[in-house]
Amino acid sequence: MAQAAERARRGRPRGAAAVLLVAVFVDALGSGLYMAVSVVFFTRYLHLGGGQVGVGLSVAGAVSLLSLVPIGLLADRAGPRRMLIAAHLARAALLTCCPFASAFPAFLCVISLLAVADRAASPLVQGLFGTAVGKEQRVRAMGRARSLQNLGLALGGLAAGAAMVPDRDGVYVGIVYANSVSFVVAAALVARLRTTAAAALDGGRPMPWKRRFSVFRDRRFALLTGLNSLVSLHVTVLTAGVPLWVLAHDRLPRAAIAWTLVLNTVVVVLFQVRATRGIESAGDGGRALRRSGLLLAVGCGGLAVTGAVPTPFAVALLLGAVAFQAFAEMHQQAGAWAISYDLAPEDSRQVYLAFFGLGNAARNTYGPLVVTFLVVRQGAVGWLLLGTLVLAAGAWSARAGLSAGPPPVAGSAGSAGETAAPAAAPSADPALPPSADPAAAPSATRGAAPHADPVPAPSATRVAAPSADPAAAPHAPSSVSHVQGGIRGHRS
Repeated sequence: MAQAAERARRGRPRGAAAVLLVAVFVDALGSGLYMAVSVVFFTRYLHLGGGQVGVGLSVAGAVSLLSLVPIGLLADRAGPRRMLIAAHLARAALLTCCPFASAFPAFLCVISLLAVADRAASPLVQGLFGTAVGKEQRVRAMGRARSLQNLGLALGGLAAGAAMVPDRDGVYVGIVYANSVSFVVAAALVARLRTTAAAALDGGRPMPWKRRFSVFRDRRFALLTGLNSLVSLHVTVLTAGVPLWVLAHDRLPRAAIAWTLVLNTVVVVLFQVRATRGIESAGDGGRALRRSGLLLAVGCGGLAVTGAVPTPFAVALLLGAVAFQAFAEMHQQAGAWAISYDLAPEDSRQVYLAFFGLGNAARNTYGPLVVTFLVVRQGAVGWLLLGTLVLAAGAWSARAGLSAGPPPVAGSAGSAGETAAPAAAPSADPALPPSADPAAAPSATRGAAPHADPVPAPSATRVAAPSADPAAAPHAPSSVSHVQGGIRGHRS
């Protein structure tokens, strides 16, 4: 029986799971196209100043952050499938309006609404996967989806790079519209999803307001959300820390920045699914975060040495450190998915996933400040301090993951930290997680793939809930400035 279950868990995705994976890939492919040209499009075609673009992205990021939990509450009532279709169609419509938003107020409005839809997509996709597949398949499914998301982002970025060679306005507009079409296709694929318990895809019964906001009283879940946010600083290390370190050392070739991004993408595509092996419960997830913190600490130690050795050894150490960062990223993602799936009650899964996604969104805010201060101001000592921080956060996560959860709420279908309730029957379709921040998410909400999981469990049965992004957010394999993360490509 155990061997049969393992074969089912590791089998190829079928049915609804396969459809979801295709939707994740299509989303990521279009997002990869857009991410590579978005800032150029804003400045060259819309004639916006760099300051206006920066302000617009910052405001959009703040608005999307505030919208996460309300959208999660709505998704628990309306269902993740309906909400994800709406998010994809909203993204398509807003991108269609982008070429006409040359005035700053119009640009601010469009880009803020687009950020809301982007960030919402990652936890929605993860929630849909969690409803559609069996408990033992969820984390592995998310790993497959993330691998596809990274592949789609990379291929989209490469295609955009080739298309930008003519440097014409029509090319930039065409790429924006191509991304819009990709979201329409993704919405059509999600609309086709059918499972043996389709009602769970389309929402549940109304809950008392106190029950809806139970996530805010779940101290264990909040603690793990914060610790996961710290361990996920690997994202900022890759997108901000490594580039700043290379630029601060003339002996390191500037091309090494691009090499690190390519290396990270290749490693994640090849090994993300393998990193999910044996990761199912919150305890497993806590141990995965501990492993991630250790790997990232080793990578930080390697980066600290690069400034004191000859150039060939420095480049080798840099690439080796980024390899450790990539494996840290994969284990952190697997741990985050397991924790958020296992501790979220079935009837309020989406709001739990949205709350968990707040940690990733917060990291996108404080991460660049922390890493920049440590790397630029403190140098090699800063890398060691950062490594110590993530190592401690990972160790604490392992303890919190094993601790007993709060007692279940009376009359509820499930409660955070509950482990005794039976799991939903496994689906015949092993599924994989969605796009991020294909953001999820890419877009994440990237968390990720967008940046991006199909048979729902009956309402009386507790089902572990998925992690938010991304999704996700998924990470962007292009060398475009991290300022674009305010709109797309959230890595979870």
